[in-house]
Parts: sequence; structure tokens; C-alpha cells
Amino acid sequence: MQIRQEVFDDRAGIYAVTHAAFSKDDHLVEPMEVGLVQQLFECDGYSPTFSLVATNDKTVIAHVIATWGTIDGKHKLLGLGPLVVAPEFQSKGAGTALMQAIADRAESEHVAGIVLLGDTGYYKRFGYEPAMARGIFPSEPAWGDNFMVRVFNERALPTGRYRYAAPYGC
Repeated sequence: MQIRQEVFDDRAGIYAVTHAAFSKDDHLVEPMEVGLVQQLFECDGYSPTFSLVATNDKTVIAHVIATWGTIDGKHKLLGLGPLVVAPEFQSKGAGTALMQAIADRAESEHVAGIVLLGDTGYYKRFGYEPAMARGIFPSEPAWGDNFMVRVFNERALPTGRYRYAAPYGC
């Protein structure tokens, strides 16, 4: 398995993996996450620096993206998601490798932190903690502790209400 920055030619593979990871019973219905990823690639918050793929013999098997959102409309902060792994590669380390790689990339780029909305039990192992305890509030209060942050630079971490990149609609 290789982890690297996504390039345009990976997009079809990314969409296919996203479709496979989020399809429910009907594989003919395109999951909304596929459209979300397409929109994230085209939004102002997109940076190829924070779009990583895991490949196996040149085939995309997993993808993670973090896009720039804002706190109180003034301070930029990365928002992670979605993280997708092809079903046949789940629980084999691809997701963990991508989470570590994007954290390493953010830290090397001097990003103060990354927020995400996800399962507290799963993401805690990657250093994420409830964001509200750090003074970062979700646009949807019902998210509660599932809105999390991984801090890289505590002194530079802004506080206030977070808004994801425009395609998220919140």
C-alpha cells in the first residue's frame, strides 16, 4: 500500500471507492457522499495538499480529504471528511495510514488543528477530542461531542463557531 497526494487522474477511483464505501443495499443509487466529494474538489476550501489516497498497485483503495472552513468567518481551520476505504480493504490499515498521513501533512504545514464530525470511539485513537472543550463550536449544536478536533498548535488554535467548506451546507 502506498499513501500519496491525490492527483486529478485518481478522481474516478476516488468516486468509485466512495460509492462502494457508502452504498447501502441498492448499489444503483449514488450515495450523496460521492457528490459531496465532487463538490469539495471544486470549492474554494479545497487544497490538493490535504487530499490523500491509499493505492494498491495503482488502484485507489482509500481516500481522505480535509478542506478549509472558517471559525467565526475569520480564521481558517481544516475540516476533515469524508474518510473512505473500499469495503474489501476495511480493517486492514488503509484508513489508519491515511489518518496518520493527513495529520503529519497538517502538522508539517503548521496547521493549528483539524476538526471532524465522527464517532468519538473511533477517532479518539487518532488524537481527536471533543472540540467544544477547546472552544470550537459546531454549526449544528446537536453534534455535541461527535464534533471533534485534533490540535497541533494550541497557541494558534482559534476559538468560536466553525463552518465547514461550502459544499457541506453548514
